[in-house]
Amino acid sequence: MTRGDGAESCPDAARLIERVEQLRGRPETGASGAYHVDFTRGADGFGAAIRSGGGARVLRDRGPSCAALEQATAVTLALLLDSDARASSLPVPDAGARDEPSPAPEAPAPPPAAPARAPLAPPGPTGGGAREGEGEAPRSERGATRLTLAAGAAGLFGVVRPVAPALSAELGVGGARFRTTLGALWLVPQTLKHGPGELRETLLGGAVRACFAAAGTEALRFEVCSGLHAGLLKVVASGYTRNDVAETAWLAVPLELSLARLAGPLGFDVGAAALVPLRRNDFSVDGVGVAYRSLPVGALVSLRGVAIWPL
Repeated sequence: MTRGDGAESCPDAARLIERVEQLRGRPETGASGAYHVDFTRGADGFGAAIRSGGGARVLRDRGPSCAALEQATAVTLALLLDSDARASSLPVPDAGARDEPSPAPEAPAPPPAAPARAPLAPPGPTGGGAREGEGEAPRSERGATRLTLAAGAAGLFGVVRPVAPALSAELGVGGARFRTTLGALWLVPQTLKHGPGELRETLLGGAVRACFAAAGTEALRFEVCSGLHAGLLKVVASGYTRNDVAETAWLAVPLELSLARLAGPLGFDVGAAALVPLRRNDFSVDGVGVAYRSLPVGALVSLRGVAIWPL
C-alpha cells in the first residue's frame, strides 16, 4: 500500500487491515496481499486505486478529508475478500467419480452492508486485461459549511493619502457558493507634512461583507463581494499656532473581486475592492489650506491567510 503526496492523512496498511477485519468480523488471514492500494490527492480531492492481478478499480472523494474514502476503501476490500473466500471454498469435482447429481450449494452469506455514505462500484471482472472502474464516495455533508479566520496585510488608496498600509482580520462562515465575514481594519498611523506643522492620521474600522463564488471550485474560486466599511478617522495637528484634534466617521461601500482558496485546513484570500465613500473626509488647516483631498472612489487591496474548520 502507498500514500502519495498530500494523502498522508489517509490510513496506513495496519489501519486499513484493522478496518477490513472489523467489517468482516474475523481476523485477516493474509489473502489481502493479493490487493494493492494506492492513496493519492489531486486538485479534485482524494483517490484510492485498488489493484490486483485481475483488474483495478478507483474510488474518489471530493471531501476535505480522507475519512469517507477510507471507509469506502475498507468496505470494497471486505467485499472483494469475501468474494474470493467463497470462490476458493467451492468443491473441485473428482475426475474418477461417478456422474451423480450434486446437491445444490447453499446460498452464500450476504456481505457486510456498506454505510450509506460510501456507495461502491460493483466488483469488476477477474479475468483478462485490467479494466478500471470508478466509484465516487459522496461528499461529507458536514464539510459543506465552514468557519474561517483570516488575517493579513492591506493597502488603502485615496482615503487619507495616496497610499497607506493597513492590517486586517476577519471571521467568516459560508458554504459551497456563499460566505459572509465580519472583520476589522487598522490603518498604520500616517504623518502628513503640511506647511509649518504636520498631521498624524489614524483609522480604526470594521467591515461586514458577503461573497458569492462566481466561478471555480473550493480549491480555487473567484468571488464577487460587497458590504459596508465603517470606522473612526482621527487627525491630530502639531506645530501650528493652534493645534486641534479632529474625529469623524468614515463610511464606504466596497465592490470587490476576490480570489480565494478555501479547501483544507489552510488557505488564502486575495482581494481588490473599489471603495465608494458615503462621506468624504478632507482636513484643512486655517491659513494653510487642505492637507489632502480624498478621491471620489478609493481602493483597498488585501492579502490574507485563512484558517478553515468544517462545521
